[in-house]
Amino acid sequence: MRQSKPSDKYKHRERESGYAYEYEYEYDESKQTRQSNQINSSNPSNPSNPNNPNNPNNPNNPNNPSKLYKQHRNKAEHNNPSNSFQIGWVVILLIYLYLLTKLILFKGGAVDVGLVWDRLTAFLHQPDLIHTRTVNLTPFQEIKRDWHSLSLHRPRTAIHLAGNIVAFIPFGILIAGMVRASIFTGINVLFLSFLLSLGYEATQLLTGIGIFDVDDLMLNTLGGMIGYLVYSVPLVLYRMLTGGKARVAAKRYVKERHV
Repeated sequence: MRQSKPSDKYKHRERESGYAYEYEYEYDESKQTRQSNQINSSNPSNPSNPNNPNNPNNPNNPNNPSKLYKQHRNKAEHNNPSNSFQIGWVVILLIYLYLLTKLILFKGGAVDVGLVWDRLTAFLHQPDLIHTRTVNLTPFQEIKRDWHSLSLHRPRTAIHLAGNIVAFIPFGILIAGMVRASIFTGINVLFLSFLLSLGYEATQLLTGIGIFDVDDLMLNTLGGMIGYLVYSVPLVLYRMLTGGKARVAAKRYVKERHV
């Protein structure tokens, strides 16, 4: 068993006295603060009185720093150009989805939501209608068929093959532009492109308006990822070039300072 030296006991008592001193000091300070607040509240004309309208800390004072800060922050958020920029992306995305729905479900004709609803209602009452739908669940079956039949005499196959890709390229660009701050932008574009295409294919399957084709699902998702690359690759190259120029300018500035 280790015996404590007189110096250790002395240090221990010193620490205890230090703690007692700090506690008494904080207590006295809080006591003085309460006394000063009572004096200030009893004198409304005192500038340090919180109830004085001329006191900057009074919430009702228009020159209250916290109030001015909140007003400045709200004004900055309202005038922030990034907010209007995001709203612009959303508006363009809604217009694009309308045109894409018109192209896929209604083959370029007028958008008839009532027709889709009637077909869905009929399917819910007669689920056996699913056996009358045309379905392709074999991957690359229609892609191979369209690829082998590509010719100048049959341009519809090329349109069908390339159209499923091109139609979703704007979607990948728009999603990449809206969530460009996220490091998972590519994953978001991949997932959302697949989900959107699956929604269209499932609607065609349930309503019988079109054909459920797994190849269309793959081509649409590929188109979304191409759109993501169209947006992100030039942006990455631009950042690399501007970052390189900034580093060169910084090195030149350092050399000039040393000279």
